[in-house]
Amino acid sequence: MGPQAGQPGARDSPERFCADFRDALRARDVSFRRAEELSGWGKSTIAAATRGPGLPNADLVTDVLGAVGLTPDEVAAWRSRHERLREPDAPPPPSAPPAPPAAPAPPRRSTRRHVEIAVVAVLVVLVAGLATALVLVLAAAPDAPPYRTVVVQNRVAIGDGALVEDRSPSYLSSRPVARCANMPGCKIPGTDVGSGFTFVAVCQIVGEVITNADVTSTNIGQNPNAAVSEVWLGARAPDGRVGYISEVYLAPAYRGGLGLPAC
Repeated sequence: MGPQAGQPGARDSPERFCADFRDALRARDVSFRRAEELSGWGKSTIAAATRGPGLPNADLVTDVLGAVGLTPDEVAAWRSRHERLREPDAPPPPSAPPAPPAAPAPPRRSTRRHVEIAVVAVLVVLVAGLATALVLVLAAAPDAPPYRTVVVQNRVAIGDGALVEDRSPSYLSSRPVARCANMPGCKIPGTDVGSGFTFVAVCQIVGEVITNADVTSTNIGQNPNAAVSEVWLGARAPDGRVGYISEVYLAPAYRGGLGLPAC
């Protein structure tokens, strides 16, 4: 089964992509456990990739689909579809300022002509000033560039070198605090994700210090995968709200603030 969104009239989205991935496994009667055995990806991560709401890891999807029997051409079509969905549309540029009104017909009296020319010049300056102000406002908006697509790494460092998928998903929170899911109204619904999913990060903020390490495990101080940070990124939820995720639950390449503005 190829990507269904390629059919005429279909409108593609990350949610449809995840649903089609799930249907591709069901069509071959492949359970998540069987997909794990065939592909080497964890069954919980595969299951999360079928639910959304974000776009799953491309390697996960293509590895699993190839392992369950799709042809190389079908797998390539899935990867191409993923690439089309991977980057969100950039915010539209601000509209160009309206053109100044056409110069009036030459009047019979030179003094009137001078006054009209001066009025037109003032209007042009005012329009240019308004356009500049609009650009500055858009640049300061939370969904304007710069923004970065970041990859979730929902894994826990254990012992002296292990890094395993967390049994609980990562999510966006309304405040940059640990254990937000245990606080009423703190977790943003519908944002659960596993490793390989992506968010669009738009800003950074200093919040509660958090670690991805199991600090009770033996020799955890020697684990190179353990991370501790107070940096959280503000990221867009599927419905447009901005929530927070600690950078310790992002792949290492997406830590350090990424030069994003303050939230």
